[in-house]
Amino acid sequence: MNKPIPKPDNDSILHEAWGRVVGCMTWLQAVLYGEFADHRPLSAVIADMLLSFMPGVVIVTSARDAVAIVLRLACHPEKREELMEWVLLCSCLIVIALPIAMAAGGALAAGAGAAVGGIVGSELAAALRAVMLLMIRKSSTLVELVLFLQKFIKGDVLKLLRTVKFVTYEKVLLQALNKIIGKLRGIAGSLRAHLEGFRYFDSVKVTIARLTEWEGRFYSLQQDALRQIPRALGELDARLAKVLTETSPKEAHTIASGVQVEKQALTEPQRYRVHDTPGKILAKVDNTTPEAAAPLHPNSEPKSLLKAKPSADSTAHARKNPDPIKPPEEGANTKKQVAADAAAAADRKKITELSDEARSAEKSGNKVLADAKIKQARDILEPYLPKNPDDSWAEVIKRLDVSSPKDLAVFWSGDNAAAKRFAESIGGVTLETTAGGRIIDNWPALDKYSWSVDNGAPPYARDLWAGVSSEYAKGAMGRINVVQTIYKLTDSRTLWHNVEKNILKTKMLSGDISSIKIHEITDQGKINILDSGVIKSLLNLKGTAPL
Repeated sequence: MNKPIPKPDNDSILHEAWGRVVGCMTWLQAVLYGEFADHRPLSAVIADMLLSFMPGVVIVTSARDAVAIVLRLACHPEKREELMEWVLLCSCLIVIALPIAMAAGGALAAGAGAAVGGIVGSELAAALRAVMLLMIRKSSTLVELVLFLQKFIKGDVLKLLRTVKFVTYEKVLLQALNKIIGKLRGIAGSLRAHLEGFRYFDSVKVTIARLTEWEGRFYSLQQDALRQIPRALGELDARLAKVLTETSPKEAHTIASGVQVEKQALTEPQRYRVHDTPGKILAKVDNTTPEAAAPLHPNSEPKSLLKAKPSADSTAHARKNPDPIKPPEEGANTKKQVAADAAAAADRKKITELSDEARSAEKSGNKVLADAKIKQARDILEPYLPKNPDDSWAEVIKRLDVSSPKDLAVFWSGDNAAAKRFAESIGGVTLETTAGGRIIDNWPALDKYSWSVDNGAPPYARDLWAGVSSEYAKGAMGRINVVQTIYKLTDSRTLWHNVEKNILKTKMLSGDISSIKIHEITDQGKINILDSGVIKSLLNLKGTAPL
C-alpha cells in the first residue's frame, strides 16, 4: 500500500526561507564590513577579493580593513602577539604602500615580479592583496586559486609569485602604517583639544581621558609594528615558498623522438706546412706525421736572450752605497693645489666670521645687519656654485664650517622648526644653525638646482646637503640627539638613514659617540623620546637612497 505523502509544514518552510535570507544578509554584511566584521567566512573573503579587481575598489577595501585591524590591535594589545594579525594587516597595507614604492623608485620598486608577471598598477596591488589573504585563510589550495584568478587578470600570477619577495616591502609598509596611525592619532588629539573647553562636565572629562588613552595605544602600536611587521613579511615569504614548492603544478616539456641515421665516418682535414714567411702561399703536404725536431738542451738558452751578469764587485758596491731616493719634483699642479687649499681655508675663516656676526646681529634684533652679513658670505661662495652637469659641490663644501659642540649636535628629519626649538632648549645646534649651515639655509641661489635625479638634471641640491651632512656627522662628538616626525622615522630615503646615521654608528665603535637618542615629533608638535628597543630597530634600518 502506498503511504500518503506528508504535506509540508508552512511554518517550517517560512522558517527555512527566513533563515536563508538572514544568512545571506549576514554573508553580505561580512563582505561589506570587511575586517570590521568578526569571523568572516572564506566565501566572503573570496568575494571581497574579487571585488578588489574592479578599478578603484581595492584602495577603498584595503584602507577600510587596515583601519579596522589597527583599531582592533590598539583596543586589544594581547592580539599584537598573534602573528596572523600582522600578516593580515600587511595584506591591507601592501595596496596602500605600493603606490609609494612605485613613486619613489619607479616600476622596479614594485618588485621584480611585476615585470616578470606582466601585472602593473592597481591590478598588481589587487593580485598581491588577494594572494596574501588566501595564504592567511587556506594556503594549501593557493595554487588552484591563483590559477583561478588568472581568469580575472591579464598577467601570469604564478610567474609573479615565483619572483616576488614580500620582505622587500618592509619599509614602505611601515611608512603606510605610520601614515594611518598618524591620522588616527591626529583625529583623537584634535577631538581631545576641542573638548578641553568643556572639562567641567564629568562626561566630557571621561571622554578626554579615553581619547588620551587611545593616543597612547596608537603610539604603543606604532612601536610594536617595528618589531612585528618584519616577522609577518618573513612568514608570508616562507608560506609562499612552501606552497610553491609543494603544490605548484609540474611543468610539462615536449621532447621530440629521435630518428636513427647512419653514422658517417669523420674526414681528417687536409694538412699544411706552416712557414713564417709572410705573404707566401701554404703548400700542401702528405698526410703523414712530420718527424719531431730535436729538443733543445735543458740548460741551453737562445743567444739573443743571454745577458751579461753583473760582477760581484759592482753588486757589493750597490748594496753599500745605494742611490738616494729622489723626492717628487714640485710641479705646477702641486703648487696650484696648495694655493687653492690656502684660498679655501681663508674663505672658510671669513665666511665663519660673517656668519657669527650675522647671528649676533639677529640676536640683538638688527635683522638688516644680519641679512647684510649673510649676503657677504654668500657672495664669497657664489663663484664656486656648480654651473655644468659634471661640476661638483666640493669647493662649496670645503668653505663651510659645520662643526658642533660636544654633546650638542642635533640631527632632524621632517620638521626643521621643531628641531631648532629642541636644539635651543638644550643649548645645541642643528646643521642649519652652524656657522656654515646658516649661509646655505634658504639660499635662493640654490632653488634653481633639482633636488635629485627624480626631479630633473644634475647638478643636484641633494648632493650639497649630503656633503655638508657628512661633514656635520664627522664632527659630532659625545651624546647625539635626533628629532624626527612620525612619518620620517622609517623613511629609508632620508639623508639621516643614508648618510649621517652610518657615520655616527661607526664613530660609536671608536668611542667618539657615546649615545644616540631619537625623539618623535607628534602631529601636535610635542617631542617624545622613543624606547631603547625602538631606537635600536631604527638604527638598524637600512637606507634605500645611497649616494
